[in-house]
Amino acid sequence: MMYYLLMTSKYTKNLTSILEMLWNIEKDLNLIPYNETEKKIYYIIAWHISTYDECNITDVIKNSGFSRSTVYKTIKKFESAHLLLIKQSQGDKREFNLVLAN
Repeated sequence: MMYYLLMTSKYTKNLTSILEMLWNIEKDLNLIPYNETEKKIYYIIAWHISTYDECNITDVIKNSGFSRSTVYKTIKKFESAHLLLIKQSQGDKREFNLVLAN
């Protein structure tokens, strides 16, 4: 029984530490005022760029499960806040690549 209590305490401390790090990251990236859906979209963009060196609106829609409308409105919101840039794709002129500003 004592082992279980120690694991829970250690787990809680680790979880608290991770949440504090996430909070600091969100603060550094100016993501605090955004809702969870908007933050998820930002993180998907960051992950996709990190993994594939580029990201477009279609990539975000496919990976997030959100509607095109939700993704597009959020991206425009981020662009207005200077969190990302939207650049026309060199390969497909119908598509736009997303570039994180931070």
